[in-house]
Amino acid sequence: MADTAPTPLDRLYQLQEILIEIRTKSEKRAKTPDHLVHVEAAFQDALQRRTEGAARLDSAEERRKVLADEIAELGESLKKFQSQQKAVKTNKEYGALLNEIDTAKKEIRTREDEILSLEEAVAEAAKESESHDESFPVEAAGYEEQMTEWRAEQAALTEQIDAGEKKAADLRKHVDRKLLSVFDRIAKSRAGVAVARVAMVGNQTAACSACNVRLRPQLLSDLRLSKETIHCESCKRILYWDARLEI
Repeated sequence: MADTAPTPLDRLYQLQEILIEIRTKSEKRAKTPDHLVHVEAAFQDALQRRTEGAARLDSAEERRKVLADEIAELGESLKKFQSQQKAVKTNKEYGALLNEIDTAKKEIRTREDEILSLEEAVAEAAKESESHDESFPVEAAGYEEQMTEWRAEQAALTEQIDAGEKKAADLRKHVDRKLLSVFDRIAKSRAGVAVARVAMVGNQTAACSACNVRLRPQLLSDLRLSKETIHCESCKRILYWDARLEI
């Protein structure tokens, strides 16, 4: 016997199955597995340590350069003050010049002391940065290895979701707009399940598969014969009688 054309409810039930599958796969795609959450956290921590170590080294080296430039400028000023000593004519001028010389010498010593302390900081930061540079490629490779499989799964899920959305859009074109409106309204308030398949729980007894409430015999008879949309009297979902149940 040739297959009969799908009914509007056949299409609607198929649409619902596709939408539920899309939602399930979208939720799976959006959630990072617990073990990869820890992998990601460890990698980001390693990356931050490496970045901060390099920043400390750059900062120390930059400060050392600034101090060296300042010492050079102060040295030039000191030479200038010292060369002016022979030209001083009064004690007052000589005293002021000596103060300038002492101030320049103190400023130079202060910066030289800071450079000495910076040398230790630079050496320590360079050692730390070198250690991070050596270990980071190994950590990055391990991270990529563990993430590759998950990314491939993400890509596969995206393809499946896109394909499902195309199927859903095509099915919607073949369903009456009024029926679609009812379907969408119920689905929104019923966790995506707007159409409930009728389940046979006895020889002549059926129930709504969504809420498990048994259907009145007359309602079951109407479902088998009627072309109208019939709702569950309990949960108000659209009841779907699969004609294959009668085969």
